[in-house]
Amino acid sequence: MLKVLIRQPARRAGCLFSSEISSTNCRYQSNVKKFTQKPNIKIRRPRTAKQLAQEKFEEHLNSKNRFIRWGAIARSESFSKGLTKYLIASYILFLVYGIYFMKKLYAKEKELERLEEKSKSGEANEYELLRIKQLRGKLRRRDELKLASYEKMRENGTDSFDGITLDNNDQNKLNENILPARDTTEFYEGKAEEYDKGVNFEEKIIFMGSRRKWLMRHCEGDVLEVASGTGRNLKYLDANHINSITFLDSSEKMMEITYKKFKKMYPSFKKAAFVVGKAENLVDLAKANVPANDDKHSMEEITSVKSDTTKVKYDTIIETFGLCSHYDPVQSLKNFAALLKPEGRIILLEHGRGTYEFVNKILDDRAEKRLKTWGCRWNLDIGEILDDSELEIVDESRAHFGTTWCIVAKKKGSIKKKEEVGFFEKYFGSSIKKKLESMDAPSTQTPTEGKK
Repeated sequence: MLKVLIRQPARRAGCLFSSEISSTNCRYQSNVKKFTQKPNIKIRRPRTAKQLAQEKFEEHLNSKNRFIRWGAIARSESFSKGLTKYLIASYILFLVYGIYFMKKLYAKEKELERLEEKSKSGEANEYELLRIKQLRGKLRRRDELKLASYEKMRENGTDSFDGITLDNNDQNKLNENILPARDTTEFYEGKAEEYDKGVNFEEKIIFMGSRRKWLMRHCEGDVLEVASGTGRNLKYLDANHINSITFLDSSEKMMEITYKKFKKMYPSFKKAAFVVGKAENLVDLAKANVPANDDKHSMEEITSVKSDTTKVKYDTIIETFGLCSHYDPVQSLKNFAALLKPEGRIILLEHGRGTYEFVNKILDDRAEKRLKTWGCRWNLDIGEILDDSELEIVDESRAHFGTTWCIVAKKKGSIKKKEEVGFFEKYFGSSIKKKLESMDAPSTQTPTEGKK
């Protein structure tokens, strides 16, 4: 009886202990099941940067956005290989065309040399003179019309144009919309007081101030400004770069405004002259001893060009929108040249006919209204005026659809300044020419010389 009583608790403890172990095993087994991967699940290994980039690339290739697709195609290996072939082919084509272009350019240079030598000797006919202008890129509208007539004659079998001279086709004379020249002195006398206020808005819209700055940057030495008007260029003048300045205008009231502006801006500058006169009479004014209008201005600084000969010369002669208001613009430019020093320059800022026909039609349709409002003929062909004046153009550029002309000119025969020689002309022109000449020139070396 005692044995039974002792063993029973032991069994119970064992049972208790065994139940604890079994429950622990169950929990452990359940945890093991949780962390054990099933055999049908695939293991995803971490992808490399190259694989990620490839996936991104394929995604871009299949993108709905065309720009993303095009970008992906441009990065593809096949495109790179094709592009390399294309670049090589383009380079070969560029070399072939370059050789062809240089040969053609050389042929033009040789033709130009031949024609200019003929022109210097006075043997060139009108067609050859026009051809010189064409090769230099300086054909005017009337020249184009005349050259077209010569080309038609050539097509019809004419071989020589010696002794043939065609009508000049002057656009400034034949165009009915270009009003005849007139004396505008009285008009500007009445316009002087309101001129600045009226023109300010118009010039601001087209940024004309930058063009006036360009004009005044050329001023150096002794300066003459023709058709100075109300002195609208004065605020762009650097008085430190000039020795003296002379203002010329046909309107006395406008000259008074210029004088007041100048004395206010440059009170200490003494070498300034203010002359009332016309550009057509400029040479005569330089010879004469015109009295100063001291009774009106009562200032010693208002003087005239005092010389009884044409020894009065200028380093820089400038004019802004003046040719359109002169009675004889060609004679005015010839007078500029007569008073210019050998190394001097004429700087012009003018408005005239544009590059495009639709622009010229607008100018022609509003020519009469413009003349009544501002006193100028804004549809003149400035190129023809320059050619007739026999000035030599150093630089010619145009803005506002070709209606604003920016001109740097010199006397015929005077030498170009260093800064006026172009980059190509300075560094490449002569060397390329020599190389092409050496390629075309026959070998003068004898066999014995070659052996030596």
